Amino acid sequence: MNRKALLFIVAVLASVALSARADDPQNLVTNGGFETGTFSGWTQWGDTSFTGIETVNVHSGTYAAFFGPTSGDGGINQTLSTLAATPYVLDFWLQNRDTSGNNRFSVQFGGTTLLSLTNSPAFSYTHFIFTSTPGANALLHFSFYNPPVYWDLDDVSVNAVPEPGTLGLIALGALGLVGAVRKRLLV
Repeated sequence: MNRKALLFIVAVLASVALSARADDPQNLVTNGGFETGTFSGWTQWGDTSFTGIETVNVHSGTYAAFFGPTSGDGGINQTLSTLAATPYVLDFWLQNRDTSGNNRFSVQFGGTTLLSLTNSPAFSYTHFIFTSTPGANALLHFSFYNPPVYWDLDDVSVNAVPEPGTLGLIALGALGLVGAVRKRLLV
């Protein structure tokens, strides 16, 4: 077996190991892509006028949520089964269809505001990713106000950050495999 083939095998094995690890953390958000066609798993609060689930203006899948409260802030929240002292990655896609600049958006996780937009210009779906340590049983809270048009939200997920030790063990295993195969080739 030549060196290029060996490196290819190690790269494939490391990729499979990392892919399996990346898919392993479970998304703590219920119905984060709104694929039930409803707000199931979420609690709506405040002004819920001009708010719903739609099949147009979707980032991925079949459905997305739209928010256009007119008389005050409104939105959705969900209490997640997070652990104290554990970092999590919050990941979502957001779009603003409003060109008037009369709007507000914010997201809080565990009582900490991670993003706040006021009088934002229109923008297409944008990927937002935050790492936070929200504490145990953290509330994920989205707030919207947009009287002329809508905010669109899709693909919300929260996953625990993989421990560095896990990635280190994967790398160490790959190096051990390289050493064993190389030793075998030299004998």
